[in-house]
Amino acid sequence: MLLLLIACDPDPNETGNPTDDTADTSSMVGDEQECAEAEARLGYRACVHRVDDEDTFNGVTISSSSVDQLRVGKYMVPAIDDARVPGVFLDVNYFQLHYDFLVKGFPDDFSGLTTSQYESLILYPETREFYAGTYSLYVTDAGVFYGFTVWDDPSDESSTVTMEQVAAAYEGLQARFGLDTLAWVPNSENQMEAAAGWDDAPFPIQDPAEVLYEAYNPGEAYGYLRLFTLDEFITAEEEASFSWQDIIVIDEAPEDIERPVSGIITGTRQGTLSHLSVRSATRGTPNCYISEPLTALAEWQDQLVHLDCGETDYSIEAATEEDANTWWTEIRPDQVIVCDPDITETSMPGLLEMDTTTEEARHQNICTWGTKGSNLATLYQRIDSSYQIEGFVIPFYYYQRFMDEGTWEVDLGDGQGVTTHSLQETIDAWHADETFLNDAQARRGMLEELEEAMMSATIPADIEAAIAERFMEVYADENQAVRFRSSSNAEDDLFFTAAGIYESHTGCLADDLDGNSAGPSHCDEDEEDEETFVDAVRASWATLWGVTAWEERSWFSIDQSMVAMALLVNPRSNNEQANAICFTGNPTTATDDRYLVQAQPGELEVASAEAGVYPESNLLTVEDGVVVEIDRVSESSTGEIALTDAQLAEFGAELWTINEVFPLDYDVPEGYNVIWDTEWKVLEDGRIIIKQIRPFMRAE
Repeated sequence: MLLLLIACDPDPNETGNPTDDTADTSSMVGDEQECAEAEARLGYRACVHRVDDEDTFNGVTISSSSVDQLRVGKYMVPAIDDARVPGVFLDVNYFQLHYDFLVKGFPDDFSGLTTSQYESLILYPETREFYAGTYSLYVTDAGVFYGFTVWDDPSDESSTVTMEQVAAAYEGLQARFGLDTLAWVPNSENQMEAAAGWDDAPFPIQDPAEVLYEAYNPGEAYGYLRLFTLDEFITAEEEASFSWQDIIVIDEAPEDIERPVSGIITGTRQGTLSHLSVRSATRGTPNCYISEPLTALAEWQDQLVHLDCGETDYSIEAATEEDANTWWTEIRPDQVIVCDPDITETSMPGLLEMDTTTEEARHQNICTWGTKGSNLATLYQRIDSSYQIEGFVIPFYYYQRFMDEGTWEVDLGDGQGVTTHSLQETIDAWHADETFLNDAQARRGMLEELEEAMMSATIPADIEAAIAERFMEVYADENQAVRFRSSSNAEDDLFFTAAGIYESHTGCLADDLDGNSAGPSHCDEDEEDEETFVDAVRASWATLWGVTAWEERSWFSIDQSMVAMALLVNPRSNNEQANAICFTGNPTTATDDRYLVQAQPGELEVASAEAGVYPESNLLTVEDGVVVEIDRVSESSTGEIALTDAQLAEFGAELWTINEVFPLDYDVPEGYNVIWDTEWKVLEDGRIIIKQIRPFMRAE
């Protein structure tokens, strides 16, 4: 179907020019020192700028597990004129992921880079800074050749590389590769279809080999076999409708699988150094390619099976729950223990009223008012009041009463049919139910129904009154909107951060008191609907049993019968000048103790931004509480400056104080150290406040 042009051996400088929106990289090979500088920082080789002989090629590549490749490496070449790194060949003996290479090899440019930001840099044409992929020594019946891939997002057809983009990657790569002419090898169905019409391509094109089976991480797995098309898989991952108990079969290999799974089978080849292949090897997840897997494995769909991804072939057979449970226990991380929630304490103290003087008192606070509220109270009692916002905590007692007294109609499978049960009885019954525990798809539906039931259940009148009374004592204004924020006993811990798995909700007491359900909200006329305390509190409690939250806790073997939800209450801010996430060290490398400050102007979020939206990154060198150097690593995707130098100096000084005064109540495992992960806002009036702190364990 495609033309093999290896024998043509065109001059790489005469095979076409990149379009106006790509970088002319062919001349950028003379005096580059970036790889040498990275090696000096790291103490080992990170990359080379040229591959001109077999010794260099063999030194920076590794043996390939792909049946048609002998050796494989990774490359990056600029896609724009002001790319932060010139063309490089990674030394994949040290860096098998481009992400790790960037953040460790070039910390001044890529500190704090998130995986979504990284994907934007290499996968999508509108945000691409680099062309990235693999280059390999391929072997065919006709002989050997050197080929390369160019990555895009196989699940997003609009990202599929064009001929002009491949030509730009080819020119930048070929100018640095002196062994032979490179041929482009399409690596997805979308790329194959696009290339079918490129009869005048200014670069050689080589069809992928016909392969029926390939193992990337050989091994055995137990799990329920779940079959997906690529589109179905993307949706399933977003909805958390599969789990670590499932073996995932997809007709086309995705760029990555973020959730832990028992095993992986794809219907298109991945390559030894693909993200999916490297990630599965790191996790110890068996992973292989099978031609037409949705057809070949259809008879096993949704069954509990034993999969063996062998070196040269695979086998699959029915499995027992006993064998599966034994294997699942072996693959999960060490169990995270959460404290037994105190469901007797009824007080709702302010953050300056809790006893945080001893480690014992701080531990008891977590068991009574949850981790987020307790951590913030501990911090506020040790820093200047100008960085604080007034808040209070609602203990586990009120959540537990709501669960015990709230009811709904449900069939718990006890032979009684649909009958009335409390919310807590439901949770208890489900955690003794094999279907709920072992079937991720069924579990998702059950948890979604429970969340809906919790949103409809009645909060006891005395609880409503107690929360409203405490709110008025603190704020004295029924039109003050507040945020009810999760403060469970299973979050913000050294071994279980739970970042992003719970949700916060806004409540306005005046909306509860007006006697109707008509909007807009009394606290914010821009909100078309009312935002009542009742709805906000119920929704915040219900987030404990969200699908993603349950699955994350389960992976860490947390005893689900022990989890409970307290709440942290603080004013909602409007029209803030900036949001920021700050670390008292560089989280991506333990050799860099500069403080990382990432920020977005206005109300844009830093941690949960949409694709293509990313914050500015700053590294602060702090000595004795004074910022002596500011390195503005990268700007916000908005193009605006989120924080001024003066504000960064203030951030750095206060972060230094926090690092000095915040108590570390954990036994840190050998080989790790702890820095502090904090969240901040610059309010409308310019005041800087801190709203969250939790430990971050960094590998040494």
